[in-house]
Amino acid sequence: MNSENWFEKQIIKNRLFILGAGFSANAGVPLTDKLLELTMSKFANECPGLYERVNQYAQICRNTDIQLDYSKVNFSDLCTFLEYQELREYGGGERWSNAGSREKLALKFYIAKTIVENTPKNENIPDIYLRFAEQLHDKDIIINFNWDCLLELALDKLGKKYTYNFEENRIKICKLHGSVNWCLGSPEILGKPLQQNKLKWQPVGLAHTLMPIDLYQSLELKNFIDWRFIQPLGQTKPFLVLPGYGKGFDVRNIAVLWYKPEFALAFTHDVYIIGLSLAPDDFFIRSFFLDNFPYIDSFSSIKGREIIIINPSQDAEENYDFILKNNSAKLINDNFQISHVEEMYKKIKI
Repeated sequence: MNSENWFEKQIIKNRLFILGAGFSANAGVPLTDKLLELTMSKFANECPGLYERVNQYAQICRNTDIQLDYSKVNFSDLCTFLEYQELREYGGGERWSNAGSREKLALKFYIAKTIVENTPKNENIPDIYLRFAEQLHDKDIIINFNWDCLLELALDKLGKKYTYNFEENRIKICKLHGSVNWCLGSPEILGKPLQQNKLKWQPVGLAHTLMPIDLYQSLELKNFIDWRFIQPLGQTKPFLVLPGYGKGFDVRNIAVLWYKPEFALAFTHDVYIIGLSLAPDDFFIRSFFLDNFPYIDSFSSIKGREIIIINPSQDAEENYDFILKNNSAKLINDNFQISHVEEMYKKIKI
């Protein structure tokens, strides 16, 4: 076999999966509007003092003094207003910490806690996710814009190895919006006796010239049982990239995470985009797509590559128009379901 044929056969096996909120929705992980409502309810019950400050900011943002229905509050607008308040603190020399204001850190904490609470436990993971995880292999790359650990839990249950830092012989997961079980920089518990490190923090391994501060992951915080006795603003400061105009600050902290997956299209064949809304005002995600997808065919001349977009939104065809212009792209205007996974099985077997 000549080197060109060998290269082609290797590429055909490799796939790129791009996951949005619609991927996890079937498991009961709440979408944005419901997530904010559940988060603020938990926030109010467990930390009323800080909640009231965030609630007041939200009322100012909505120009009202009546109690808000958080299922109708624009999440991006609220996060942008919190960013503005943090800017005022920073300008006045009153910034609470380099990680952000108390209000924003507490909001991230309760978002993460709410997500983990609504993510299925090991024994209750729906079959669709186990089947999806089962057909993944170590040359696949997953770009995941979700904060939840549903995919990781499914892989853990199946005993399949994955990596956040592109280790060889593992399924590669790139979480460009952060994760409920991550924090930026070393948690305070590190360096203390092992028995005190109950959350099992360990470096993700992404320290780089573009990212001098490493991310740390907790092996325990994927499960809700370990969240019950943790307080906000302690060692657990979930690294979540929030929407809104402050997004650039968090993305800059993990620039290498956004940079590394750019090579993925050169070494993968089929591309699956599942449940990603591609919001018109999310310039980071749109820029990532616009910068890479128009040139998808220039990386190799291998035939038969498909770009499959699975999205039930009425706006999906319009939002993905720049990709659908490619003859190898198709839109499945439906919710993610088990039949789509079975098609992936068939293709990888062929």
